[in-house]
Amino acid sequence: MARTITNTSTQAQHDWPDDVFIQGGERGIVFGGPDGAYQTAFVEAFPESTFLRGEGSTLAEAEDKCWKQYQRHVSCDGTGQGHGPYERRQYTNGAGFCTRCGTWMNRVLPPLADEENHSSDRKPSLLDRAFYAEPDALVEIFDALAHADELPHGSTDQ
Repeated sequence: MARTITNTSTQAQHDWPDDVFIQGGERGIVFGGPDGAYQTAFVEAFPESTFLRGEGSTLAEAEDKCWKQYQRHVSCDGTGQGHGPYERRQYTNGAGFCTRCGTWMNRVLPPLADEENHSSDRKPSLLDRAFYAEPDALVEIFDALAHADELPHGSTDQ
């Protein structure tokens, strides 16, 4: 039976398992793209221990991209070996990416000690800057929200 993508009135076109929560939106705002904020349709899926997101010009396109990630995720896990090994990339909190399928996974690596968490070459994210009450970050966020209809539509290869 077809499921409705949560937060939308759109029926899912793929046969998502009942234990995988799916949600989406037609006009999400993404901060921190290479050219600044952009708007996009998106579908997010939450299989155990991970989060998958597809973006596109329509919900159908976004769901297709999310489904493709989900299929890669379950195929890797279904090898009998499970996921891994993992690479940390920019995460210091124990999250990592499976080197075989590329899926981000939570709590798969030991978190770095506090002194290892503060790389001098790491640029603070917009969220980091907002949490530290940098006025420019808050202006950037509120400006993007106030002018959401004017933001470019993002194109991603997810």
